Amino acid sequence: MRILFITPAFPPFVGGGERYARALALRLVQRGHQVTVLTSDAREERDFWRPGASAEGPVEEQDEGLRIIRCPVTGFPARRAGLLAWRKAMVLLSALPGNSFAPLMSMARYVPRIPALEAALDHLGRCDLVHGFNLSWEWPLLAGWRFAQERGLPFVVTPFAHLGAGRHDRVARNCTMGHQRRILADAHAVLTLTSLEREGLLALGLAPERVRVVGGGLDPLPGADAWASCAELLQRHQLRPPVVAFIGRVSRDKGALVAAEAVRRLCRQGNKVTLALMGQVSPEFSRYYRRLKAVDREHIRPLGLVDEATKHALLEASAMLVLPSRADSFGLVLLEAWAHGKPVVGARAGGIPGVIDEGEDGLLVPYGDARALAEAVALLLQDQPLAQRMGQRGRQKVASQYSWEAVCERVLAAYNQVL
Repeated sequence: MRILFITPAFPPFVGGGERYARALALRLVQRGHQVTVLTSDAREERDFWRPGASAEGPVEEQDEGLRIIRCPVTGFPARRAGLLAWRKAMVLLSALPGNSFAPLMSMARYVPRIPALEAALDHLGRCDLVHGFNLSWEWPLLAGWRFAQERGLPFVVTPFAHLGAGRHDRVARNCTMGHQRRILADAHAVLTLTSLEREGLLALGLAPERVRVVGGGLDPLPGADAWASCAELLQRHQLRPPVVAFIGRVSRDKGALVAAEAVRRLCRQGNKVTLALMGQVSPEFSRYYRRLKAVDREHIRPLGLVDEATKHALLEASAMLVLPSRADSFGLVLLEAWAHGKPVVGARAGGIPGVIDEGEDGLLVPYGDARALAEAVALLLQDQPLAQRMGQRGRQKVASQYSWEAVCERVLAAYNQVL
């Protein structure tokens, strides 16, 4: 089968959705299928709004049997603030009465702005099926949808729908606009990561027979000799145990600010704990961090982007992982924490409650509630037998339920149904 993946970004871009697409593509190649990935050349999220093209034209490369075509990002004329205002205008336009499909499609061409994408599609060659990813940065998905319609090809979508803390949540509105709902309704198959994501999309009126849960997977952990030294890591970054790990974009929607406030609350109560935040730091968190007192900064340590060896060493050295996010359709980092035998605390938002079995392998708290998060962290720190049981149950769940081979089987079943 000749499969086209179309996605706004692809590794080395750091993100759960990008890792998911690559892992699935590699499994398909291993089974003898031909996979072409059409994407941007963005290496980090800020590339989507930096002005100026990053290259003259598409660049093609090979990676473990994958054919990857990277198209240059032009960036947004008014940088990040302008892009956020543009996005807000799209949400408001979608909420107005009447048919806003055409203007929304025109505005979506800037989310992200990849002018060479359509030309690359025209010169792509033959394929049997188009699989688009990521409804939040939707222009590649929309371009792939049009391409599939013109060629008479089956179109499959993995939306990574961020349904937030409720249907009217700002994050949810960002991926449920009229043009986005149209593309989901027209897709031959919509592949979700959790049953909660599926239920949220069915509430938008999608046909149940077209929406499948395929789940997520985790590669086997590298051997301990491939990790960075835990002791050296703690010393280098001045991380005083017990350490609570946070992995993801260090932003409000991902829950980084509420995690920091929870740790401040714990420290004021005499429960000394250090929060280690791994991921690209957002401007809003940088402003928040600059305002903190020195005594608070000692316990809140943003590490920025780290390599895999450092990430696994930090998880091994941590007491738990927190993911108090409303912007995760799944949360692959939950599986990674469980693979290390660590308990997790997540927000009762997005797809996270569909991954964590509350009270069994982790705890859930309301999104944005620093007090509840602090209480959950304190409980796991104080009740070590409970924390160990949850970590071990999580490890067992990863081994029994979350293999990429099983995900690939479900995806291929969906492909075969629409071909």
